[in-house]
Amino acid sequence: MNMKNIKINIILGVIFLSAVAFIGIANADSPSLYVSPSDLSKNAGSVFNASVGVNVQSNKVCVIEGTLVFNNLTCQNITLDSGVIAQVSPTCNNPYYLIGIPSCAVANKELLTVSVKAGVAGTASISHSGVDIIGEGVSIGSSSVGSNYTINSVPVVVSNPEVTSTEEITSPEPVQNLEEKTTPINSEQASLVSTGFDFSNYLWIGLTILSTIIVGIFFIKKTKKQN
Repeated sequence: MNMKNIKINIILGVIFLSAVAFIGIANADSPSLYVSPSDLSKNAGSVFNASVGVNVQSNKVCVIEGTLVFNNLTCQNITLDSGVIAQVSPTCNNPYYLIGIPSCAVANKELLTVSVKAGVAGTASISHSGVDIIGEGVSIGSSSVGSNYTINSVPVVVSNPEVTSTEEITSPEPVQNLEEKTTPINSEQASLVSTGFDFSNYLWIGLTILSTIIVGIFFIKKTKKQN
């Protein structure tokens, strides 16, 4: 093989390798941020945690920049996960962050944990803005996938306390048997009743005798005076 053919083969090899490398780069997916869990159902006012991480998609990720956006959720606390270094640490008042990963990440990596409080009934979400995912000195992505939560209204617990009446309920006095209310009579009264004798006759007889005596005494005294 002459020198000319060797040069041609080298040029063709370089072109082939460049094409393969270009195709590999073109087919590589861009890394993106994610929120886990991505969907959830919670009651209004409840507090729960969500984690934010990076899906490297076979890339080498070294630095992540972004800002957390809360919808119908109130941020309670933000903590960094192990294995990351915050150049700018996010807070609830300022959820912007710039996080570095020592030695870079070649596998999916969780970055931080967020504690949030659910708002009113409806939908809620955690998303990102201003995302920049940086590899070895160059930006390799800016995409992110947020979460979508369902917030339920708080169930109303209806209590059924015993209803007690303050009014005293009195039972009607039972009707007593007439025989129980009748005063028993002795044997002497029973015999008088059985013979039909009326005690009121004693009174009339006594008055008649008394009147006769008084009239007799009056006539006797009058007769003595005349003699």
